[in-house]
Amino acid sequence: MTAGVLLIAFSGIGLLRPLENASYVILSPIEAILRSIALPIANTVSNYGDTRALTRENDALRLENERLNGELAALRESQVQNEELQRLLDVKNSLADQEFKAARISARSPSNLREMAAINLGKSDGVRVGMPVVTEGKTLVGTISEVNDGYSWVELVTDVDSAVSAVILESRAQGVVSGGYNRRLTMEFVTQESAVKEGDTVVTSGLGGTYPQGLVIGRVTGVTGNPQEVFRQVTVEPLASLSRLENVLVMTSFVPARIVAP
Repeated sequence: MTAGVLLIAFSGIGLLRPLENASYVILSPIEAILRSIALPIANTVSNYGDTRALTRENDALRLENERLNGELAALRESQVQNEELQRLLDVKNSLADQEFKAARISARSPSNLREMAAINLGKSDGVRVGMPVVTEGKTLVGTISEVNDGYSWVELVTDVDSAVSAVILESRAQGVVSGGYNRRLTMEFVTQESAVKEGDTVVTSGLGGTYPQGLVIGRVTGVTGNPQEVFRQVTVEPLASLSRLENVLVMTSFVPARIVAP
């Protein structure tokens, strides 16, 4: 303890300054070396901490971006659905003398030979076989062909078994629009003298009582046939986007008539 007191006293009056200076000269290079070794380590530790913080921040931003993208997609889907339902509401308003029920396409026929679609309405919803199914623009989709408890099948106009009595608006030429295995429509029994041309509009005629009058079927895309033939061959493109249908209207007030020939 006495030695310690003496060292403090000698240091206070400057007697140890030469020794301190010598120690500084000796230890300074060592300190510089240690500092040069420790500084990169310290920087690495600091950078590692910064990197972890940035990683956490990036993960949080990524999750927030995914959440916002999901909300945006949901809003867009809701907007599309609302716009489509509004167009279907316009159809209901334009056919105020008829009653409709909105339905959603829930399945499609697994067979490549049939053009069928299932909707989410069934017997308890008042759906019956023979009821017409339409979409925006009063465009004919098909007719109810089978009804079950919670769903029904719609025979599309392009189905091979579909046949619709039709009339061409511009020329008033009449015929029958039939589906086929090629998923196309043909209008049969159009007489040679009928003035039919590409772009003409084809609608239901109401003949036979199977469909109401005036529902849009499609547009004429081709007219063929030799003058020697009795009928012309007319191809029709359906105006309903049958492969992309999501929502439709079932005309629940229409009851097909059974007209029997005398």
